[in-house]
Amino acid sequence: MKKILIVDDEESVLLLLSKALKSDNVETITATKIEEAEYALNHTFFDLVIADIRLTGILGREGLELLEYIQEKSPGTKVIIMTAYGSKEIEKEAYDKGAYFYFDKPIDLRILNDHLKKLGIVSNLATMSQT
Repeated sequence: MKKILIVDDEESVLLLLSKALKSDNVETITATKIEEAEYALNHTFFDLVIADIRLTGILGREGLELLEYIQEKSPGTKVIIMTAYGSKEIEKEAYDKGAYFYFDKPIDLRILNDHLKKLGIVSNLATMSQT
């Protein structure tokens, strides 16, 4: 069983990704705040974390803080960073801090599925992309 933590302040994003990623082989957990995500990470090993950069508004960078936290506390966990407010500088910073992949929102679910496959994660996206 693979475990994915999805962190975003938008409930609609959490719902969409959770539904799309959950399968017989994948369990998803969601969090809207960095504190919730850190709590989950302290109690469960996640194969993958998908985190938005901004969790508290326009100046928020909690996703990058969470990335650093994961690198320190759970180095075996891969992290995908996403944002609707990206730039080349933020993308570079995410990769420099150890992100596995970086997405500008809206996320292309086919590309996400390709990256999940590379990590050995078979989600509902696999069946959705075949239809």
